[in-house]
Amino acid sequence: MMNGVQFYRDEELPYFELKLCDTSQLSYRKHAHEEYSLGIVDKGTSSFWYEGKWEDVNPKTIVFIPPNLVHSCNPQQEDQWKYKMLFINAAWVHRFMDSKERFLFQNPIVEAISDPEIFKMTSKMMENLMEHASPLEKEGSIIALFDKMAVHADQRKNIKIKQELPKLKVIKEYLHSNFCERITLDDLELVSGINKFHLIRLFKEEFGIPPHMYQTLLRINYAKRQLRKQRQITEVALEAGFYDQSHFHKVFKSHTGITPEKYEKI
Repeated sequence: MMNGVQFYRDEELPYFELKLCDTSQLSYRKHAHEEYSLGIVDKGTSSFWYEGKWEDVNPKTIVFIPPNLVHSCNPQQEDQWKYKMLFINAAWVHRFMDSKERFLFQNPIVEAISDPEIFKMTSKMMENLMEHASPLEKEGSIIALFDKMAVHADQRKNIKIKQELPKLKVIKEYLHSNFCERITLDDLELVSGINKFHLIRLFKEEFGIPPHMYQTLLRINYAKRQLRKQRQITEVALEAGFYDQSHFHKVFKSHTGITPEKYEKI
């Protein structure tokens, strides 16, 4: 971290870059990005300039900036400003936008978040990018957020799930056969033929949860079976596809209410 600024990148997802500013004293002159930018202020108030006008940006305010929009954003009190900003490759975003959505996302958004789910999804998505979440979960959380924003603006075209149901079942079967492996959205798109940018929403509407959560459930159920056989916890964690024993412990307890150690002794 330098001057209160830190960047996160993922080699497997090169079209994302997350920037964290913690009590930053940096001020920015007018500039523009090639990428889409999505940010939230965690602390303090800043002044955001775009299209010849100023807006106050407070905590729980979402800022969405389309590519090449000239803007600036500076703290009103330099010692209190803290924010997160995600930069998203424009070509990647355009792959899943229809014409209406492209028109929608040509315009900047600077407003207090009236929908608590959008704020929660934004915060969770940024946490995923900083942690050892799978590429399926990281990419999926970003697509789900864009999808939610589009639905919130009533711009999403409906896709009939019935037409895609056989393909969704193929995805489900693939997850059952490969849940211990490192699965990406590209993998699911390849086996099903469903565009990955629509796949998450369709899968969730049909089965109740997105693909990465379904994969996690399969991993936990597998781990429970193995722990009942008195196998080593470390061995089971790695075999089930978890990053390490600490990650396994956290996820297992969140699903079962007890630790793997206690479950093994039942």
